[in-house]
Amino acid sequence: METRDALRQAFRFDWRGAVVAMPALFMLLLAGVLGGAHVAASIAAGAAFAVGFGATKRVRHRHLDAMLLTGVGMMVVSILGTLAGRDPLLELMVTMIMGGLCGALIRWDTALWWVWLQVIIAFLLAANYPGGLADGLHRAALVTLGTGVQIGTVWLMKRRIDAPATVSPPEDDVRAKDMALHALRAAICIGAALLASRAAHLVHQYWAPMTAMIVLKPGLRDTALRGVERIGGTILGIVIATGIILATGSPMLRVIAATVFATCAFGLQQARYAVLATAITATVVLMIAVAGSDLLGVDGDRLTATLIGGLVALGGAAIAPRRQVREQDHGIQG
Repeated sequence: METRDALRQAFRFDWRGAVVAMPALFMLLLAGVLGGAHVAASIAAGAAFAVGFGATKRVRHRHLDAMLLTGVGMMVVSILGTLAGRDPLLELMVTMIMGGLCGALIRWDTALWWVWLQVIIAFLLAANYPGGLADGLHRAALVTLGTGVQIGTVWLMKRRIDAPATVSPPEDDVRAKDMALHALRAAICIGAALLASRAAHLVHQYWAPMTAMIVLKPGLRDTALRGVERIGGTILGIVIATGIILATGSPMLRVIAATVFATCAFGLQQARYAVLATAITATVVLMIAVAGSDLLGVDGDRLTATLIGGLVALGGAAIAPRRQVREQDHGIQG
C-alpha cells in the first residue's frame, strides 16, 4: 500500500491543468511546420510552453495574472536580452541583478518567484542569440504571439473546464536579512553558472544559469535533492526524446510527440520533480528538433549545462545553508 501511494504521489497527474494549456503549443508548432516557419514557431511555442504553466497559478488570487505578468515580462526582456547579449559583461551584470531579485522572491512569494524565473529564462535565451533592435523586436513579437495564443486558449478552455489554481500567499515571518542573504547567494550562483558555461564553450549557455536558479533553494538539503532530481530527469528526458527523434524523421510526428510530452508536463506539476523534469526536457529537445537544430549538440549541451548549474547551486546553498520556512510545491517549471 505504501509503495502504491508513493508511486501515485510521484506520478500525480491533473488532467485539467494538462488539457487547458495544451492546445496553444500544438497549434503554434503545427502552423510552423505547415507554413515552413520552423524556427519562428519554436520560439512562439516555447513562450506558450513557459506561460502555460501559469494556467494553474494565481498571483494575489487573481485569475490569469501569473500568465499575463509572465508574458509581459518575457516580451520586454526578449528585447533587452537580444541587445545585452552583444556585450558579455553587460549580460553578466543584468543576469546577476535579475538572479538576485529571484533569490529574494523565493523567500517572500513563490508565485511571483515563478513569474520572475520565467522572465530570467527568457532573458538568458534571448541573450544567447544577440542582435540589434530589429532582432529584439522580432523575437519579442514571436514571444507575444505565443503568449497571446496561450492565454486566449486557456481562457476559452477554462470556461468549460474548471482547472485548479494554486495561490501562494507571501510569508509574513521572513526576515530582511534572510532575503538579502539568499538574494546575494542567487546572484553569485547565476553569475558563476553563466561564466562556467562560457568557459565550457557551450552553444546553449543559458541552460546552466537557468538550472542554477531552478535548483537553488535556501536549504542545502532541498537544493541537493532538487539538483539530483533535475539531473536524473534531464538525462532520462534526453534519452527518450533522442530515441523518438531518431525513430521518426517526420516533423509532424515530432510535433505530436512534443505536444504529448508538453501535456504530460502541464499535468505533472504536482508530481515528483524528477518526473516533471523528464517531461519538460523531452518537450524542449523535441521542439528544438522541430526547429531544425543539431540533435547531438543539443543533448550534450543540455546535459553539461545541467551538471554545471546543479553543481554551482549546490555550492551556493552550502554557503550559510538555511532550511526554507515553507516547503515548495513540485510544480515549478524549468
